[in-house]
Amino acid sequence: MAYEQRKLLEQLMGRDALVKLPRDYDVRRVQSTDPSVLDSPKVCKSFLVGKCPYDLFQGTKEDRGKCPKIHQEKLKILYETCVKNGVRMPNDNYKLDYMRDLEGVINECNRKIRIAEKRLELSVEEREKISSVTQELDKLDEQVSLMLQEITLLVEKGELEMALDWNKELEKVIRNRDAVATQYTEMVENINQSAQQKLQVCEQCGAYLSRLDNDRRLADHFVGKMHLAYVEMRRALAELKGR
Repeated sequence: MAYEQRKLLEQLMGRDALVKLPRDYDVRRVQSTDPSVLDSPKVCKSFLVGKCPYDLFQGTKEDRGKCPKIHQEKLKILYETCVKNGVRMPNDNYKLDYMRDLEGVINECNRKIRIAEKRLELSVEEREKISSVTQELDKLDEQVSLMLQEITLLVEKGELEMALDWNKELEKVIRNRDAVATQYTEMVENINQSAQQKLQVCEQCGAYLSRLDNDRRLADHFVGKMHLAYVEMRRALAELKGR
């Protein structure tokens, strides 16, 4: 019967409402026994110490729903009051728990950033095209060099008519070489231009940004809730590690 009543209360009032503080709890006068309620594994330590990632991501593309642990303002007030008054906690690892939560989210974001940046590199097809044209240029340069040597030998031997024939063929090879060189230059320029027009990755939140976006659009991103959430978490983590 008691279990059924508890479940009914959870449905009506929410699970968090059933977490009780000690009867003698007073924000103005913290008893040494008060912090024991904070040590429950059901209480979100990130919420107590700072801001829970679940709360920061609410209403964004990375909305994770409601945190499975308890968020109650009275618990946060209790924690902050205990810290302010130097009351010893039953467990001193609350900040460590908060740090681990932040590291988990940020490490996952950093992994996505690395993957996104990898995708923006030259494609296999683009690299193969450049390699193919480069090899063709090398062969034509070598052919031009060999033909020049042959023409020089023919002139030295006095075989001028044959040297002229070779020279005509050489001109064809040079024209072909110039055409391939132009193709190579245009290809590299197009790839570079395409790369400039492609997206870049935000170093804070991992979102794609276009280099062609106007200032207003970029500003909208940098004041967006998801971006600011990552900025705040990275700052909080840096502060925790700096202590």
